[in-house]
Amino acid sequence: MTSTSRRSAEPPDLSAPPPPSEPAAPRTSRGTAFWAAAVFVALTAALAVAVLVRTERHPAADRPPPRAPVPSPPPAPAAAPPTPSLPSTPSTPQMSSTPSSPQSAAGPGRCPATPGTASQELPAQPPADVTWTVFHGVAEPVSREHGPHREEADVHRCYAHTPTGALIAAWQIATRFVLADDWRGVVESQVLPGPGRDAYVAQRRQVRTGLDTGGKGQLAAYAIASYTPEVATVQLVSRFAATGRLQVSTVTVVWSDGDWRLRLQPDGSVSPSVQAVTSLAGFVPWSGV
Repeated sequence: MTSTSRRSAEPPDLSAPPPPSEPAAPRTSRGTAFWAAAVFVALTAALAVAVLVRTERHPAADRPPPRAPVPSPPPAPAAAPPTPSLPSTPSTPQMSSTPSSPQSAAGPGRCPATPGTASQELPAQPPADVTWTVFHGVAEPVSREHGPHREEADVHRCYAHTPTGALIAAWQIATRFVLADDWRGVVESQVLPGPGRDAYVAQRRQVRTGLDTGGKGQLAAYAIASYTPEVATVQLVSRFAATGRLQVSTVTVVWSDGDWRLRLQPDGSVSPSVQAVTSLAGFVPWSGV
């Protein structure tokens, strides 16, 4: 016990050197690592900002490239100009039953419109552009200007909407609806429907053979009794060659559906009365034979 206490009371030996300690890490290496990390973070941020700015300034960079335009086919070569045709040699005018019309052609079944330049004056003189044809022994006038402009078998139609057109229509239709082989076609096309037409058809149906044309008069003169664009009343003078007798019939035509059409009396006759005259005084002489 005595030896233990004496040893602990002894003072420490200060002359002995202290035990060696571990050297401290140099401060310069820790500072360098800090600045390297800071520079790396700054560069990363700057790169991200540059990418964002480039994306905002060039939004079309992400779009697909435009398609190359398809080349259009080359234009077709221009057609060669038509070769001008040589004018035909004019022929000598001849009298024909089919005169050419100066009016423009209309559609099938329709009559050409009357030109606005056509004369609306009452014909104080016979029309100058008339040729004559013979139908079942009766001479009929045909005008290039006033018609008829359509000739379809026994039906001659399409007269000008003029006083002269009404005059020619009155003589043509009044002759054809009696003498034509196809008198039914003439009646249906060129006679106004009504009691007069029905009466005529009933009478004409009783005739079994062709009518005798020897007693039919030829046109000798005319007079326009009255005229409006809707209705025309024409006096026609017939001369009978066998006796020389002159006879006046009063014929009425009506403008209906683009053409002049014959209006019969209720009993089926053409004229309300037939009068004999001894001369052509008061009428315009006009004859084809």
